[in-house]
Amino acid sequence: MKLKVLGCGDAFGSEGRFNTCFLLQDDQYNVLVDCGASTLIKLKQHKISPESIDLIVITHFHGDHYGGIPFIVISNKLEYQRSRPLIVVGPEGIKEKVYQLQEALYPGTSHLLEEIGVEFYEYNDTFSEVLAGIEVRGLKVTHAPPSNPHGVQLKIRGKLFGFSGDTEWDDNLIELAESTDLFILECNNLTKDSPGHIGFETVLLKKSLLKTKRLFLTHMGSEMIAQSDLAVERLQENLEVDF
Repeated sequence: MKLKVLGCGDAFGSEGRFNTCFLLQDDQYNVLVDCGASTLIKLKQHKISPESIDLIVITHFHGDHYGGIPFIVISNKLEYQRSRPLIVVGPEGIKEKVYQLQEALYPGTSHLLEEIGVEFYEYNDTFSEVLAGIEVRGLKVTHAPPSNPHGVQLKIRGKLFGFSGDTEWDDNLIELAESTDLFILECNNLTKDSPGHIGFETVLLKKSLLKTKRLFLTHMGSEMIAQSDLAVERLQENLEVDF
């Protein structure tokens, strides 16, 4: 399994980083975990066809995490004439939110979601298979409540990947990290937590509770990015990691 970082920035694009989007690849599937508004640009920079994406998993309804879906949809329809289903999995309300977003960004195009065969599933706190060999679950975390925030785990043919989504410290992070081969934790702030986001001081206090084989930090603000030597690995744009 390979992780490609298509975006690991915060909502403000601090230091020019792109919106959150992680590409998980094996010899069968291409899976996006979150799909921020800049996702299509990054796919094309990497010469990855949007038509090759099998599954999109969304953590919550903020634009830097799901705002790229309408661009993926119009590209699949108008550039590539996609002829196979695209699976989109997210919190409760995912179908309604995506239809609303499609109409908001490209009025009159929500019918394209049906034409390219987008299939929607809502995850819950137990694993459900959404494609052969891929199971997904989500656990609630502490972020802006109207965005319906969750962290997620994906089982992909024997590998377990976890991502916190956007959140303050929440004890569900312990379960989300448990036994993962790779876990990505948001850490927006260099010092203390802020509403909806974790500070690095909290990461240092809590990281021993996160029982993962490999931990990375993401969604960093400028102060976090500027630090040259921290005790936890951090994601970078275009980073590739085998796990």
